Amino acid sequence: MSSFILRKNNMSQIIKTKAIVLKKVDFSDSSRIATLFTEEFGKMSFIIKGARSAKSKIGMLIDTFNVLQIVFYKKPGRDVQIITQADLIKHHTKIMEDLEKLKYASAVIELLLKLTVEEEIHSKLFIGSEKILKLFNESNDMKFLFLKYLMFITKDIGYEINLESCSICETPFSKTKSMKYNHEIGMMCYSCGKDRVYTNEFSLELFNLLASLSSRNNESRGSDADINRLINFLERFLMYHIQEFNGIKSLHIF
Repeated sequence: MSSFILRKNNMSQIIKTKAIVLKKVDFSDSSRIATLFTEEFGKMSFIIKGARSAKSKIGMLIDTFNVLQIVFYKKPGRDVQIITQADLIKHHTKIMEDLEKLKYASAVIELLLKLTVEEEIHSKLFIGSEKILKLFNESNDMKFLFLKYLMFITKDIGYEINLESCSICETPFSKTKSMKYNHEIGMMCYSCGKDRVYTNEFSLELFNLLASLSSRNNESRGSDADINRLINFLERFLMYHIQEFNGIKSLHIF
């Protein structure tokens, strides 16, 4: 088992769980505060006392992208929990050595930081995030893999796009030649969309690529231009539906 929960009393627990390091900041003269995405409790903040010391084993492991097995004492009502033990599961060496890998891995971390709520459980999202970092470390197909992940996290946090039928007339998209999209209405068939304001237009090829992202079909890669269009579409989709989300900065910095 990758995790356990030991109840110490009615008010506290000792937790062992896997976690992905999202962010770390120095705190006081010797400690650090880290934001981790845990398998059992979602995003959480932790303090690692003495982490800035060269002798701190835990401090050395708290590095962005690392996957850890941690033990912490969970006290209800405490905003920042205390890590008592940490063991390294995976350090993604190749991500840190390649600017393109670093760009998309940073975008994944940014999405987890911005789109998840403290202590909101996302076990499936944890598994998917751990997997995508592993794939980034091993693969060179970075942009398409990121597009798949972007669609995955969009669905997981509750913003699935209707790709089955027109949002107005309910005509199956398999029977229409092109689609148009409006943030307020959703995806429309050609007939319903031609006389309405729309933000995106989808050829049948581009729409099929978007639809394939929801399936296990990894064969439809699409052109580089189409992948860019879909990343931009999903980014703007999230920006429209989540007011506090201001886009994926990592994609524009690197």
